[in-house]
Amino acid sequence: MAKLARSVFSVDVSGLDTALGRPAHTRIADRIRAAIISGALTLNARLPSGRILAKDLRVARNTVDAALGQLVADGYVIRRRGAGSFVAGRLPMRDLRPRVPKRATMSKIRNADPVLSQRAQALKLYPGHYRPISTLPFAPSLPPVDLFPRKVWNRLLSREATRTGSDYWEYGASNGLAVLREAIAAHSAAMRATHCSPEQVIVVTSTQQAVELAGKVLADPGDSAWAEMPGYQPVQHCLRAAGLRVIQVPVDQEGLDVRAGRILGPFARLAYVTPAHQYPLGYEMSLKRRKALFEWAQEQKAYIVEDDYDGDYRYEGRPIASLQGMDQNGCVIYVGSFNKILFPALRIAYAIVPVPLIGAFVDAKHVADGHTALLTQGVLAAFINEGHLARHLRDTRAFYDERRLAFLEEAETLADLLDFGPASAGMHVTGIFKDRIRRADDRSVATECARSSVMVDPLSKYGDIARRGLVFGFAGASRAISRSGLQVVRRAIVAVNS
Repeated sequence: MAKLARSVFSVDVSGLDTALGRPAHTRIADRIRAAIISGALTLNARLPSGRILAKDLRVARNTVDAALGQLVADGYVIRRRGAGSFVAGRLPMRDLRPRVPKRATMSKIRNADPVLSQRAQALKLYPGHYRPISTLPFAPSLPPVDLFPRKVWNRLLSREATRTGSDYWEYGASNGLAVLREAIAAHSAAMRATHCSPEQVIVVTSTQQAVELAGKVLADPGDSAWAEMPGYQPVQHCLRAAGLRVIQVPVDQEGLDVRAGRILGPFARLAYVTPAHQYPLGYEMSLKRRKALFEWAQEQKAYIVEDDYDGDYRYEGRPIASLQGMDQNGCVIYVGSFNKILFPALRIAYAIVPVPLIGAFVDAKHVADGHTALLTQGVLAAFINEGHLARHLRDTRAFYDERRLAFLEEAETLADLLDFGPASAGMHVTGIFKDRIRRADDRSVATECARSSVMVDPLSKYGDIARRGLVFGFAGASRAISRSGLQVVRRAIVAVNS
């Protein structure tokens, strides 16, 4: 029989309660009773032996026996000769229902008005998730996780977890494992024509963290930052959380309108852009706009944060060069993520920073959370170095392309309602409402679709006021699902516009 674990009640029971006249066995019984009622000790769970409890709680064995005897008498614990003590399979009637605060107390909590910081107030616009996000038809930027080679990943995980040494088990370098930084530098150079050494790679948990670090390193509270409009809202909230004032700069078919940015925020400290595949409209930033953006950054001694969130997926035309690869003045922070190309729960992304900024970014990452999970970094490094990432990208690129074409064919059913934008890259496409329904409420359409378990993002969610439309993720939907889902969307548009 396996040796019993030590007690979970290793807390001193002496002290103030003694002065109040409550004996030790009563205090011990109260603690065990509270653990049972709260669910920390489950029904029928085996309790540590009296000997272990006495040792951990530093009391006499008779004291523990008295506490357990009291719990037995109250109906919380049962004792089986030769087997030990167990939580009862059914609690006393008074404790069957969870205890809740009185109505007046609940009302007070509900109406409480805590004093929050301005940052916390701003973050209310991007509330956190209290439950997992389900993958539904047309959810943008979510890869179908059933395509991920789990057997390969699990084999690598098992191998790395049993590797000798302490690389994965002690505090690690804030910038990430050297083997992963080397793999990322090689991968980004091959796939996105970046130019960097492994020392320039900072391993982070997400695009949001990379952008927030950039905001803290490159600007002071009260400074301004450009962001695309419409654009990816989470990073804008990250910049606000860093104390920056976000200047929403309009986007057209050539990408970020640099001239408008100069007017709206000429002295911004940084600009956040998605030049290879603008999110969510899908446009590519033209060479003219790229040059204009570099000129502005050089004049203002500002920095460009390039989010290449889905640069590995392009289906038509020539590969799009990264801004980082074109950078001659060390003003681009390149951000990439494995969370969208592998699986969202991975939580590994990276920033490629100019050499003079390496120390500042490493310091900022250290303060943020120390370092990204080391074992997962090691597994990902092996996944890249052994060719599994390249193979996965080839497979998914072909698979997504097939689904993209199927979606576009099925989407002809909405041709009288939506004008679809570019769909030559990435995992989503945006449809703009035609003039005759341009004032339709896209948020109401999205809500109506959700009732039928179809998820589309309203374009207004991304900060666009002048235009309304819907953002569709096509990677997670087969042709049949696309067909039925688009019928749901059509009915929702008609219903909202009627």
